[in-house]
Amino acid sequence: MGAAIAGRKHNAALVQRSGLPRRLLSARSATPGRQRGGALVCHAVAAPPAPVAAAEEKVLSTSRFDDAGITMHVVKRTQQGASGPAVSYCVEVASDQPRPQLVLHWAVNDWALPAQDCWPPGTNQAGDKAVQTALSDGRHLTLTFPEDTCPGRVVFVLKEGEKWYNSGGGDFVAHLKPPGVDEVLEKVLQEESQNTHWSLFNRFVMAAQMLDAADAAGPRGMGFFFTWLRLSTMRQLDWYRNSNYQSKDIAHVQKHLAERMAYKARTADDPLCRLFARLTLAGLPRGGGNGDDIRMGILNIMRANGIKEGHRPGIEDHFLEQWHQKLHTNTTPEDVTICEAYLAFLHSNSMDEFWRVAWERGSLTPERLANMDHPITGYPCHLPHLIDPFKHYLWILKTTHSGADLDTSFTMAQGLLDGDLAWNIGDMLKNRGEWWVPGKIVELRHRLKPYWQAEGSSRDILLLDIALDNYFRLCVERTDKGALSGDDLLSLAVLVLDNASVSAESAELDQCLALWRRLQEDGAAGGVLLRFLDPMLRGAAGVGSWQVASQGRAAAGGLLTVMADLAGIQRFDEPQVIVADKLTGNEDIPEGVVAVLTSSPTDVLSHIAIRARAQGVLLATCFDAEELDAIKGRAGGHVSASVTPTGSVSVAAAEAPAGGAASGASSAPRLTLQRPQSVGGSGSWVLAESEFGPGVVGGKSANLAALRSKLPAGVQAPASIALPFGTFERVLAADCNKAVAAAVVAEEQQAAAAAGGGEVPQALPSLRSLISADLAAPAGFAQAVAGAAAQAGLIPSAAEWAEGSAGWEAAWQAICQVSVGLMVVVVLGGQRGELHGEMVVGMGEALVGNYPGRALSFAASAGAQPQLLSLPGKREGLFAGAGVPHLIARSDSNGEDLEAFAGAGLYDSVPFPALEHRAVAYAGEPLLWDGGLRQSVLGELVQLGAAVEAAFGGVPQDIEGVRTADGSTFVVQSRAQVLHQH
Repeated sequence: MGAAIAGRKHNAALVQRSGLPRRLLSARSATPGRQRGGALVCHAVAAPPAPVAAAEEKVLSTSRFDDAGITMHVVKRTQQGASGPAVSYCVEVASDQPRPQLVLHWAVNDWALPAQDCWPPGTNQAGDKAVQTALSDGRHLTLTFPEDTCPGRVVFVLKEGEKWYNSGGGDFVAHLKPPGVDEVLEKVLQEESQNTHWSLFNRFVMAAQMLDAADAAGPRGMGFFFTWLRLSTMRQLDWYRNSNYQSKDIAHVQKHLAERMAYKARTADDPLCRLFARLTLAGLPRGGGNGDDIRMGILNIMRANGIKEGHRPGIEDHFLEQWHQKLHTNTTPEDVTICEAYLAFLHSNSMDEFWRVAWERGSLTPERLANMDHPITGYPCHLPHLIDPFKHYLWILKTTHSGADLDTSFTMAQGLLDGDLAWNIGDMLKNRGEWWVPGKIVELRHRLKPYWQAEGSSRDILLLDIALDNYFRLCVERTDKGALSGDDLLSLAVLVLDNASVSAESAELDQCLALWRRLQEDGAAGGVLLRFLDPMLRGAAGVGSWQVASQGRAAAGGLLTVMADLAGIQRFDEPQVIVADKLTGNEDIPEGVVAVLTSSPTDVLSHIAIRARAQGVLLATCFDAEELDAIKGRAGGHVSASVTPTGSVSVAAAEAPAGGAASGASSAPRLTLQRPQSVGGSGSWVLAESEFGPGVVGGKSANLAALRSKLPAGVQAPASIALPFGTFERVLAADCNKAVAAAVVAEEQQAAAAAGGGEVPQALPSLRSLISADLAAPAGFAQAVAGAAAQAGLIPSAAEWAEGSAGWEAAWQAICQVSVGLMVVVVLGGQRGELHGEMVVGMGEALVGNYPGRALSFAASAGAQPQLLSLPGKREGLFAGAGVPHLIARSDSNGEDLEAFAGAGLYDSVPFPALEHRAVAYAGEPLLWDGGLRQSVLGELVQLGAAVEAAFGGVPQDIEGVRTADGSTFVVQSRAQVLHQH
């Protein structure tokens, strides 16, 4: 064991720092065990210290600086100790090669002197703001800061002899504690708005310093970073504001920023951060080249060709003289466009050609050139002998200032590719106008992907991929789609998705591509899918622009109000027709609302749709933005909304009801609730299914137990146990929950006092948090629940949920979350003799939660074959982990079954372990492609619905179930539909 521990780097390092090997060696060499006269002589030695546990490490960020030849890691270390975990933050700097003279000149935050107890050995103070520390062995240095005194960041530059290294013109920055996006935004806005001397060069220096902070802030930080630099690329931010710099400096900082952005596009932790880094790089210059060639190149051309420059006599060309001044002090990517426009003029002797090229290539106008810090107002002389020199000079400019330019990026990257790939890209460029080029680009991008993803890959390879992507988009945009056949349009859609999949890290996009490829291959089967694509193909399918989830009670009249959502609203004093921008599917419909119109797709079995039908409220989705905007234009006026015979929704002006009488809206009737008989009892904590009965458990549990013996052959019901009525009150009354009980009473009083207002009482979320976080299980509770769960076959053994185990903690959290569900919902309504069903791939939470997209929906009348209404299109499904037992804690409240009461879904159902969110693989889903199988399954479900209804005396039922991949069917819920009496 000792050898094994020593062989591990972490443990070996820890042991050596403790001095353990030296003590063991001296003890063994000084007093070796030996026999004297047949006796074993033993010497007492000090016991070795307890082994030190290896520290847990998490790398927060990694940055590579090629120009300085260093790599920097920011690491969070957690060391377990007797008094608990000790957390520290470390900055590790490593040089590529041994450099004995390399010194870190560093400070913390905004160049503040670091605390002396954080100085590594050999550190010396350098002035009043910084210290200097040499790299140990000339290659490595670690700065360590305890969590409680850790600064926000470390800033440094490098010194090697008399030479200094910085990060692209600014400081190296290591962010120890990730800044929030607000901090990044505030810093950028402050610099952009307050600096009187500011330029593209200053912006790029700041961007290089802030890049790690933006990445640490996550997708919002990198999204802002992309927006900031995109505005700069579009010249919506100043490029010239009283600031000069040398061409070699901007060439260096552009290269530095482009290299770091390409690195982030490969290595950022979050896929969205990688995407934003790629999008940002697409608008940046590549940098590099010899920046001095920009400054000296124009000077050499002018001198070699007799052009007047300064006090030198020669041909007077005011354009070249003014441009020369700009190139010396403010060269930017615009100089590439100016050079291209000047070459067009030299070829044509036409200023019209100059301005045409200037506008088409870079949106440059005479006014823009005249308003630069170094204005260009002169007109050039026609000197055609300068064409060749300026062609070469254009290449110098492109070497530094071009970014995702197709030809430049290929020239820069081709030496880094294998010969065949380079030849194929070059051949495509020579034939870039041919019809086959878009497909060839996608093929080449797939082959190029391993190159730009490889560790240490050049920015030029990623810029080439971006350039190919941009040219593909141009080819698609200029294609005449109207001249394409249906098959060709389908092929184009597949090609576009395939191209997007090269750089997009999206499982959803991959599944979408697979679906369209299947559609392309299957022909007739694909036609079924096309008829149900929403919303873009609704017109082609002839299904109109509306989807009605609840028809309401004839015409719904009221005041039209536009709202962002329905959250937080409980009632209106007069009838309202609401246009809601967004619905989640779990909302309550406030009292007084007679119609809800929205652009959000709404499942007919989502909670809000069920509530709408129960309350007699019109609920419909409009897929035509212009039509919905026209309806919004009636906001503030009285309207009448109704469903037309064709299934659309008509909204027309109407007279205000006399005296504000409600048109279709009614106040909720007063309810009398009967308290369950066992509340406050002291019986069993948990009941087996054989003990379920009225007054002890709710309707869901009682119905499921009664149904088990009545289900058709081959249909199963899941095993279950129940906490009887009164369990929550008993747990709250336990001695371990006295403080929680007192807090609950106080919050209940606040909620009751606020109940008369129109808003949701603030005490409700406080109650939810209080119970889910602080409620404790009384003694014996865990043992009782675990024993019953094991007996029912829900878990392998009671030990799985032993008190204090991870299994029990998950179960207890699920129980508590069910106990505090506070969503306000409505019961469903329906008609006898009709069945309406919906199916989703995965768990049903995606259905009742109204996840984006459509469910597979069908309907059937008594004795008729099921009619398919829509095919599934929900982008995301919820799935139980493979090989992991999956349980659901759900409410069993009879409050869900009260007439005219918002009760359905009053409490959450809580799966545990948590469900996995995954993109749905429709390309391999048989129900989508096999019409015979689909019709057979729907027929079986219709028969099952009829059998369940018959089992409960013909009372219409709300049935939930599962059909597994092997064809097994489970009914997990059946309860009577509570029909609203009109």
